[in-house]
Amino acid sequence: MEQKTFFFKHFLQRTLFLMVCIVCASSMEAQNSIKGKVVDNQNEPIVGASVVIKGTTSGSVTDIDGNYTLKAKPGDVITFSYVGFKSESKTVKGNRIDVVLTEDANMLNEVVATGYGAVSRKNLTTSIAKVKADDVIKTGTTNMGQMLMGRAAGLQATLSSAQPGGGVSMTIRGGGQPLYVVDGVVMPTDELVASSGGTTTVLPTSIDRSGLAGINPEDIESIEVLKDASAAIYGINAANGVILITTKQGKKGKMRISYEGSLSTVNNYKYLKQLNAQDYMTYANVFKKEQYLYNHQMKPYGPNEYDGGNSDAYTADQIANAQTTDWVDYVLKNGSISSHNVTIQGGAERLTYYVSGNYYKQSGTVANSSYERFVLRTNLGAQLFKWLKLNTTINYNKNNNNNGLVGGTSAARGVQAAGILTAALVYPTNLPLYDSEGRYSAYLTIPNPVGMLEMTNRSYLNGLDANFSLDFTILPGMLTARALYGYNSENTKRNVYIPSNVYFDQMYKSRGSLTRSDRDNATMEATVTFNHSFFDEKLTVDAMAGMGRYLNHSSGLGIAYNDINDVIGNDNIAAATGDKKPSSYRTSDEKRSQFGRISLDFLDRYVISASVRRDGTDKFFKDKKYAWFPSASIAWKIFNEQFMKRIPWINMLKLRASYGKTGNDNLGTTLYGAYGAFGSQIGFNENATRYVPYYLVSKDYPDVTWEKTIMKNVGLDFSILHDRIDGSFDYFVNDVTNMLGTANTPGLSMFGTYPINGGHIRRYGWDATINSTNIITPDFKWTSTLTLSHYNAIWKKRFPNYDYNEYQQREDEPVNALYFYRTDGIIKSDMSNCPETQPEGFRYPGCPVIKDLDHDGKITVKDIDQVNVLPKLYWGLGNTFYYKNWDLNVFIYSQLGLKKYNYAYDWADGRELANQTTNQGQIIKRAYNSQTNPDGDLPGIAFRLSNVSLPGSCGTDIYYQNASFLRVRNITLGYTFNAKNLGIFRDYVNSIRLYVDALNPLTITSFDTFDPEVKTGGNYKGGKAEYPMTRTFSFGMKVQF
Repeated sequence: MEQKTFFFKHFLQRTLFLMVCIVCASSMEAQNSIKGKVVDNQNEPIVGASVVIKGTTSGSVTDIDGNYTLKAKPGDVITFSYVGFKSESKTVKGNRIDVVLTEDANMLNEVVATGYGAVSRKNLTTSIAKVKADDVIKTGTTNMGQMLMGRAAGLQATLSSAQPGGGVSMTIRGGGQPLYVVDGVVMPTDELVASSGGTTTVLPTSIDRSGLAGINPEDIESIEVLKDASAAIYGINAANGVILITTKQGKKGKMRISYEGSLSTVNNYKYLKQLNAQDYMTYANVFKKEQYLYNHQMKPYGPNEYDGGNSDAYTADQIANAQTTDWVDYVLKNGSISSHNVTIQGGAERLTYYVSGNYYKQSGTVANSSYERFVLRTNLGAQLFKWLKLNTTINYNKNNNNNGLVGGTSAARGVQAAGILTAALVYPTNLPLYDSEGRYSAYLTIPNPVGMLEMTNRSYLNGLDANFSLDFTILPGMLTARALYGYNSENTKRNVYIPSNVYFDQMYKSRGSLTRSDRDNATMEATVTFNHSFFDEKLTVDAMAGMGRYLNHSSGLGIAYNDINDVIGNDNIAAATGDKKPSSYRTSDEKRSQFGRISLDFLDRYVISASVRRDGTDKFFKDKKYAWFPSASIAWKIFNEQFMKRIPWINMLKLRASYGKTGNDNLGTTLYGAYGAFGSQIGFNENATRYVPYYLVSKDYPDVTWEKTIMKNVGLDFSILHDRIDGSFDYFVNDVTNMLGTANTPGLSMFGTYPINGGHIRRYGWDATINSTNIITPDFKWTSTLTLSHYNAIWKKRFPNYDYNEYQQREDEPVNALYFYRTDGIIKSDMSNCPETQPEGFRYPGCPVIKDLDHDGKITVKDIDQVNVLPKLYWGLGNTFYYKNWDLNVFIYSQLGLKKYNYAYDWADGRELANQTTNQGQIIKRAYNSQTNPDGDLPGIAFRLSNVSLPGSCGTDIYYQNASFLRVRNITLGYTFNAKNLGIFRDYVNSIRLYVDALNPLTITSFDTFDPEVKTGGNYKGGKAEYPMTRTFSFGMKVQF
């Protein structure tokens, strides 16, 4: 019996053991080793992605190359996930699974940079517009400002000059120049430009370039525009909003190298055409006779018959045999751009790096204008200890500019010192390039435009930005601190020379100048940040406190001289035998600040945020040096309320409101009494003794204090249809009070004006953004972005001592109000359309008909009309299409409802032709004259010669036009070759993208001749002639290794 029992037990044990072995063996046979790679949509490896078998804890993590390995059996579902990307699930069917993770565009999780921190979009309580730099086509753009045109709602970015490196005028909701902060460091907003030499070398005002020239657009990660109380944390000088620029940083992973290069051709838009030789001489005869008829009150300008006393300026033979010199053709040309950019980035557990180099060269479309830039940037992050991280950024840039000579006159000069395009347009086309002695031809006081090409006007700008920050982890996940030091140093040199063979400023004389300017800015800040959730995450607290010190210093020196051998020029100014005028300057200022912010999130539904900043400046007197700038904002996350759970198609809905106060200390003049050198020496005893006189430059003004801006904003953020459509809408009111300005002093005062506080402007309006994913399939995707903005500005209170015109609106007058008499056509030769109400001085053929708006039978100030010349709407629309490896991007932007003076009509002045003082544009063919164009739609010579003022001395709407426009900013078509398409190169190259781009290919507008967007400012004598708008066509390639 015992033997049977033993045998049975022994048999059972062996059977069970065998069954276990069989099960284990079958299990081992079923599990396979699965390998693969996880990359993003740019084919870049994702380091640290989670790879987990669904329903288990078994998994792996991708390595530095994005590779993974794990054990799984057929039929298992593997989930791939990474922060910021949409998760993907794949079923095991073989031994390899490669996955491409796409970015999670969920609006809730988008991180937005704020003042001294960042917050997810769902918790944002203020109005901040974010522009991702990689979403913006940067081909053909030279600076950050050109990237933003039409891209951010509430930001009005308008091109002020099309010259290489051309400036962009940027305002936020109609304010002035915003504050720029790059990686936490406050930066200068304008380009550093050295003097052109003063009255010795009077040059046209040819430079209009943007600041931040040293930042390569390809190095920018994102740009946030702080439009409301969100700017209050920056206090001083944030009254006009803040633009935060975040540059690209290194990421953990293997080294990634990319190269992007493009070649472009640049062409001018159609430009104003001058009269050719025959037309110039013909119209000179025509308007000479018109002037004679007008001056002698002969028909049709008076009752007298023509007496035959006029003589033509040119005979018929002279006109027939005239040869045309196209002066504009010598000045305008086609340009080109060459751009090359290399980046190297990557990192390990303790060190990340981003290194880039950029070379950009642009030859302008105006002779002797060009721009060349070298930029080298390094961003390094080093985890020195578990509790300490060091971040360093160094940016070196070198900019070489051939400034050209397009621009207005300076030093109160007239046409004798005109810009080169003005000279080309006014110079008579019947004159030859050279005179009989082989010198450049000369005419009256006008410089020969081709001769001006021998003038030198070059600038050289070097910049160094260094940013060091230490991040301390005091309590992991709760308490951190940061110490930041940022330094910006710029120096620029300018080389100006006018050779002796060039007639300019009414003289043949060699002269030149060498000048240098330096600018240093330092930012020193320390902050402590606390973030923690309490009561099972029912309350989340995010708080920050800090202090800062900001130093600015600038200096410059130069020397101007005359009479030197042209062979030597500026190479050895000691050889100059004429006058030498040295100059120098030095300025500095300091600001100190303490600031803090706290945000409370209750139940993930209600957010309350507040900030305060105390700023001090040395610009005001002792008892007014410091000021407080508070802000408060709230948000209601409606989408997290229980009643919203029944509306699944609404993914996010949030109401918010904000209130904040900011300040401004930038008066532009000193408030402290000071003396200055007169600049000229006074000699005594036959110049044996010389003195330099000093005089009082300014008095003390201890009562002047801060300008304040109060910002109020309400907004709505939304996302619907599974985040297919998202956007925001904001309404704002900004009150600028206690404004800094000047007032006229009483008679016989030592100074003409004095600084004061006074005045109150209210700016109000709205802006909106809508993003949509219109179509998405495995092979095709179409997304759109629309930005809209509108604002107005009115005077709530004028400055003291302001003198109103009789016709001006006294209450809530638009800041940009334009007053004029309305006109209704041109008076004909027979006077048949001249109304009885027409003012006496305008009762001539060729004069505009003045409208009697109030129909009282006479023209008075009551007939003056007012328009607001601000655009009624700014908008931009971008559409991006993806089809397999193809991509197409089209972006347009527009300004609507804008009225603007068209300076092209200044080139239709018959007086200039009558006296043969300057040439005119072909547009003068539209001007009235009784001989050849009695039905002209532009005023004739009588309008120009009349010295009679209309009631109130107000002008007319003549030459004002609707300047609304729609411009296609970019059309870009690209094709990407992924690694799998590259054959034998896939082991060396991750992707290659080829693309073509058209920048500004089309503009739709009714504005005549000149571009409606380019600023026409400055003092132009002889006629405005700005740098022409351009089109750029590019071919480029981006290779990622």
